[in-house]
Amino acid sequence: MTPLAYPRGDERRRRPGRVVGVERSAVDAPPGVTLTDDAAGVDAVVAVGESALLDSRAADTPILPVDAGAGVRSVPRGDLPAALSSVAAGDWSRWTTTALSVSVGGEHVTEALFDAMVVTEAPAHISEFTVETPRDRLGQFRADGVLLASAPGTAGYAKRVDAPVFEPELPVGAVVPIAPFATRLDHWVVDTDRDPVLTVTVERDEAAVELLADDRTLGEIPPRTPLTVSPGRRWTFCRVPESRSAFESPDGR
Repeated sequence: MTPLAYPRGDERRRRPGRVVGVERSAVDAPPGVTLTDDAAGVDAVVAVGESALLDSRAADTPILPVDAGAGVRSVPRGDLPAALSSVAAGDWSRWTTTALSVSVGGEHVTEALFDAMVVTEAPAHISEFTVETPRDRLGQFRADGVLLASAPGTAGYAKRVDAPVFEPELPVGAVVPIAPFATRLDHWVVDTDRDPVLTVTVERDEAAVELLADDRTLGEIPPRTPLTVSPGRRWTFCRVPESRSAFESPDGR
């Protein structure tokens, strides 16, 4: 089988493909699909679990996420054989989203697919934050922290802190204060295709504040040192009939 060029937008593939990234002992390959450990020249990469998905960041190939969260329209693990059959039949489409690129004091630190958060290291300690876009100051407030979730990330932790859930293709993100001191404080929607997306500044040095990106702890953010979020690289995903809705809860409701 020869890998094919990908159609633009949400068009369907009409010819069989092959898949990489599944342990060949874990699932039988349906007709028309070759399972291989060699990522060169394949049609799709299968990422089982969120950790495997995030480790796929270097791949230039569409990713079929399995049990990797609602925000990326994951396929349930038990439906993987059927999903592979859908790929073989050409019954799949692709969609894309943009990661969040994070810099501190003008130096690039990391990228996050789902969310980036600055939060006090010690529980129940608050600091003060200023959040700005290139056009507006969103607010200055006291809180445990502040979260920026990409569109796919709004189906994760951001949802638990009452952020809206967006379709994962949308070029928007949700900005949410974490445990704010004021009980009436807005959440904001920002343009994640704009450079920069926003800037967060820690205004006080009363409590140490650290940066987390996709649950990775990346170190302390010095007071009055701007943390800037910009558009990162594009991620491309596969959607098959077995993919769950981005709005579906983990319990399937």
